Amino acid sequence: MKEMAELAERAVEAARIWELDLDYSAESLEAVDALAQMIWQQHRNNPLPEHMLLSVANLYGAYLGEVLLRCGLKDLDFAWTKNEEGEIGIGKEDFWAAPVSKVYKRITQGPYHDLTDFFEIVFGMAVGAVDMDDPRIHILSGEEAV
Repeated sequence: MKEMAELAERAVEAARIWELDLDYSAESLEAVDALAQMIWQQHRNNPLPEHMLLSVANLYGAYLGEVLLRCGLKDLDFAWTKNEEGEIGIGKEDFWAAPVSKVYKRITQGPYHDLTDFFEIVFGMAVGAVDMDDPRIHILSGEEAV
């Protein structure tokens, strides 16, 4: 979906307001997570309008998805797609992840929904390099760690 790549580019441009230089690397997600932390803290102290939260989630969720694709998942035939409910994410066959939803959770629920962990788990699972006993695996479903 070309519109997700375009949204990701808008996220790169918007990040310059905070003097962040996003380059689609896995390391750049640390800056995105720091930005999400700042937004979450602001939202916690003075709730932001839902339309603003959704805009941020769409922009930086698109960026997160594009980082996953550009860091190697596109070469493995992963792409932007919709699930049965119409939610946009990245996937291939029976594997699907929702970066927009993850960013929304990060900015509304806080650091428990770390974006760098999400990247590492999704990427690792997609390439078969994550142990299914990894304690961080719960972040995909949003369930609390046990």
